[in-house]
Amino acid sequence: VIDFQPGRVDHPDESYWEQMSYGRLPAAEKYCCPHLDDSNVSSSLDETGKVKGWEGLCTHVRNEVFYRMGFNDQEIVALLCGGHVYGRCHPNASGYAGPWVENMTEFSNEYATDMIEDEWTLVSHGDTWLDAQGSAELRPAPGNRQFVNQKKGVTGDDPNQMMLLSDMILAWDPDFRPILEMYAEDEDKLKVDFGAAFKRLTELGCGFP
Repeated sequence: VIDFQPGRVDHPDESYWEQMSYGRLPAAEKYCCPHLDDSNVSSSLDETGKVKGWEGLCTHVRNEVFYRMGFNDQEIVALLCGGHVYGRCHPNASGYAGPWVENMTEFSNEYATDMIEDEWTLVSHGDTWLDAQGSAELRPAPGNRQFVNQKKGVTGDDPNQMMLLSDMILAWDPDFRPILEMYAEDEDKLKVDFGAAFKRLTELGCGFP
């Protein structure tokens, strides 16, 4: 485990948690997935429906973001599953748009279950069909891509939801996937594991007596 000093050298007023929450994971998507193409979103996907280059993004998230803080794979999945049931993305802030889950003010394992059970479509700002289908809130800002639970030409009663590329790696990576499935089946375990991991994350770098 790496010993961390309080604050950051480049941004001393920010904690590591703030930096990761507000920009590090989304920024990594663009750096690690150079195949993303706004003009032809489908060309960004491989034959299995995964984003080309996702392995590099997964390595970055695992090694450069979480492992360097001392977290293991189970804690990584717990933090994302528990943290992303709250709130939503705003295109004028992060560039991404929409909520991860339907009930975004209540703790649940909905993030995990929906990621596994729902069908996800990669979209960009140019996918104006989202507006026509009542899903304008899921259209990201120019230059960004995200997955949504809507399909072009198909309307239904499903609430508008999205996933970042850095979310989807939990379903794609063979080591993350079994942990995601475990939390999709056991909300109580997710609550316990998320609570422990989140407490440690928020206290990293703090010199408590």
